[in-house]
Amino acid sequence: MPTSVWEVSHDWWSRVKLKMKRAVVFVDAGMAEMLHWSGGMALLLQAGALDIRDFSSFESGKEGQQKAVFLVSSALTGVTESIVRDIVTGSSFQYVVLFTTVSPLLHPADAGGGDDWEGVWEDRLLHWMGNMNYTAEAGHMPAFGVEVCPHFFITPVFSRMYPLLPCDVKQVAYQYKNGSHPSHEADPMEQLSDLEVSYLPQRLQAEIRELSSGLHALLQGLDVKEDIYSMGHTARLVATELDAYPPGRARRKATQSRASLVLLDRTLDLTPVLSHQADTLFDQLANTLKPLPGHCSDRLVDMSALTYINKDSPSVAVLPGGLAPTKGGCKPTHLTPAVFKKQKEAVMEINRKLVETAAAEKLPLKLGGSRPGRVSADLLDSTLALFKGKYSVIKKHLDLLQIAVATTQSLRNSRQTDAVTAAEKNLVQALADGMSGDGTVSAMGLLSRLAHREMKLSPKDREINLDDLLCLLSFTFSLSGGDFGDAEEANELRQKIVEWILQDNADLPPIFKQIIGDTVSETILRDQIDSLWERLEAIGSTREDLSQFSSILEPGDDISPAHARPLLVQVMESILDPARPELVDVECKSGGLGNLLKSGFGFFKGSGKPRPGDAPLLILFVIGGLTSGEVKQVKDMVDKAAPQFEVLLGSTRLPSITSTLESLFVQDNVNITCL
Repeated sequence: MPTSVWEVSHDWWSRVKLKMKRAVVFVDAGMAEMLHWSGGMALLLQAGALDIRDFSSFESGKEGQQKAVFLVSSALTGVTESIVRDIVTGSSFQYVVLFTTVSPLLHPADAGGGDDWEGVWEDRLLHWMGNMNYTAEAGHMPAFGVEVCPHFFITPVFSRMYPLLPCDVKQVAYQYKNGSHPSHEADPMEQLSDLEVSYLPQRLQAEIRELSSGLHALLQGLDVKEDIYSMGHTARLVATELDAYPPGRARRKATQSRASLVLLDRTLDLTPVLSHQADTLFDQLANTLKPLPGHCSDRLVDMSALTYINKDSPSVAVLPGGLAPTKGGCKPTHLTPAVFKKQKEAVMEINRKLVETAAAEKLPLKLGGSRPGRVSADLLDSTLALFKGKYSVIKKHLDLLQIAVATTQSLRNSRQTDAVTAAEKNLVQALADGMSGDGTVSAMGLLSRLAHREMKLSPKDREINLDDLLCLLSFTFSLSGGDFGDAEEANELRQKIVEWILQDNADLPPIFKQIIGDTVSETILRDQIDSLWERLEAIGSTREDLSQFSSILEPGDDISPAHARPLLVQVMESILDPARPELVDVECKSGGLGNLLKSGFGFFKGSGKPRPGDAPLLILFVIGGLTSGEVKQVKDMVDKAAPQFEVLLGSTRLPSITSTLESLFVQDNVNITCL
């Protein structure tokens, strides 16, 4: 049986590749990103695919193309069904294979959901092809996770899924009461703990159930049965669905190997994803490089410097590189130093591997000229220049060269974050001083002063813009729990934000431009800032239900300064603690009477409440994004403690500061949209 996420994913793709011979393949956005992190288009082309195209009604098969394969990440209803029909009816296919990552059990009855799902869809495909004697196949491809590096995976199909905030409850309640629902009244919806999956909009219900089904598919691939734990209310809903999922129940009865699955909401602690103090190279890359177009987790790497092509030429284009692995047949390890080592150590290791590769390829390498222990962008560039135009060598070592080029581009990034980093440190210290009663200025007061200073400067002289201010505000609300200034200071800061927006209305930074849109009056703008402030206050209240892990601020002492202590790290410390303290904030989702007795009445079975870490495998999965800095901290703790269990870390995406702000303030997380 597979023992890693890579092996599980490799097994899924191996089955799909069997259908690729002489086929034109149509891939939707979710599956395209899955494929991108699993080896890219080469994976399918090497298996015999003729062409790979966008999943769109504007596409069709060319003359003479008789076979099509569809790879989709959504249920075969609505728009998805229409696109499949449009492509098939607009082509001359005689053989169509349709794969979806959504389980037949999660398809509604009118989409063939149930035991005869495959037969229903095969008949539809034959009908659209216009000949019932042609060949049609429909199948469930339970693709879910892709491995970034050993022990760390993401789920690209669910990149846009984000935990609900307390302020979202009003919207859920309004839509539920104004929608078409059974005649019985729902219980009052006033806070997140009141929500059940059935109260949510249909698309969000489907997303939660599909995520739970995907987790089941991964656990099935690993051949384990799990105890399910959760922290956070969106995580609780996913845990509830996974516990009740019929195939999951059957698997838990039939499997002997055990695992602990802990689901966490990103919104419980946003400080790691909003901090400018990147501990790892990967986090630095995530926040300095632009997103790869059409992707949620990968970054754009300009590889034109390794070619002799003029990148401004209108006739020839150099496609951008990325950080994802390019070889689907072997486990990805090229990002390991960027994820698991400190920035300086990672840069030195990448430089060492680059030099070793150049030497092995007998390139004219010249050593020396740099200070020992220091690797600069110039040094990396001088070694990279040896590969220029040697395309066979570039192809052979593409993964290493892409991470090396990305590192030089990050080191040379023109946008300076020193001022934001300094402001962040001052805010953390102000919060710590406030806890001890030594503070003279509140964190809210510091932010107000900062806004006043920056808005008076010309745009070219500013060190901090409105998006930076929003990031610092969100960071501080999350770190403090919302308690870092009085109402008068809050009103003063809100007024300054309004004035700053009105002053810079023609040239707002990207996040605020999306939030404000085409605002036509100051009255509307004030309403928008009130709404934004409500979300900030909701961010500050996400840990109100917690008692053991309610604080993530370490006040510091004479030796170490005040700093944030990530929630995930605190939870992992408690799990690893030999004293085995009770995890009162971690909810155990028991399955069946036996586990109920074990969880609530330990004396019946001679054992206490189940606890994460009791099983040989511990899976920590964060809904909303997990930074490589957190992954490194957890790995360092596990390496030091050497527990009797293996740890696997997963998340819906690789986050950046920008993507996190978009998820918090731009994206409608109640009415989620597919990739």
